[in-house]
Amino acid sequence: MYKKIYILVAILLTVGKANAQNVPLNAAVEVSAYIDGGRERLSFNTHNKDFCDYYVRIQFLEANGFEGISHNQFISTTVGRGKLEIRTFKVKSHPFTYRYSREIYRGNITKKPNTNFIYALPVAVKDTVGATVLGIWEETYFNLPSDTLYACRGGVMCDDNLTDQAGKNFKPAGDISQITLYHDDGSFSGYIFIGKPLVSAGQKINMGSPIAVIEKYLDRYTVNFTAYFLDRNKMVNNSPRKHTHFHPFFQTANEGKTKLKTGGTYTCELTDEMKMEEMSKREKKKFTKNKQL
Repeated sequence: MYKKIYILVAILLTVGKANAQNVPLNAAVEVSAYIDGGRERLSFNTHNKDFCDYYVRIQFLEANGFEGISHNQFISTTVGRGKLEIRTFKVKSHPFTYRYSREIYRGNITKKPNTNFIYALPVAVKDTVGATVLGIWEETYFNLPSDTLYACRGGVMCDDNLTDQAGKNFKPAGDISQITLYHDDGSFSGYIFIGKPLVSAGQKINMGSPIAVIEKYLDRYTVNFTAYFLDRNKMVNNSPRKHTHFHPFFQTANEGKTKLKTGGTYTCELTDEMKMEEMSKREKKKFTKNKQL
């Protein structure tokens, strides 16, 4: 089971690097440019079809006849869901020419991920899991006691049928499934498993909610979990890998707040304070009211 999932992840990471300079198929963000003849300007627009933020970087391969742009110049921005005009450039002379390339990366470099956030174990309260931690990509493999997978943290479910340059989102192959949740602080939680999701793209998920039914493989219910974010420093330095993975803290009944270790066995603890940590004031008020009923 471990080998099957790990090989799949390794293949995806390789593909992301190989296609780093190309527009990915079924891209999450469409980038388009057009000339507004009446206003004599060049406009760049984006259409983000996913439910999380994306970083868009455009490089001008050729630019003649416009104010404010030149050959090899970069422009970049972060875009949320929907359509947006991101930049305009005034035409200063005729004839004018332009060519450009674009890159898109899932995430938001303007946000600061909270790497001290306390995650819940991916099982029901009082259930116990076994953990195997791989340090290279800060992955954790959980052995679950039953076929139900629970969210370690609240967030919005991304559309993993859409793609970016890094290969962080992909269309699962065969019986492999992926769930990616986007959090308020700009970080992501990724779950890879054999089975079927219970949630759909765009759905808001609460910590501790059931999100998938896992199929048993080699007499185990196993899920691969990762936490990561789009790293501003890696974007600035143009590192091959644009995302940084981190090993989060988990709340456990037997060891309290802890970072999991290979071979460890941990019991799920989920407090009301944990559930409300990322709620808005309105959501907290509603949650507290419902608890009192």
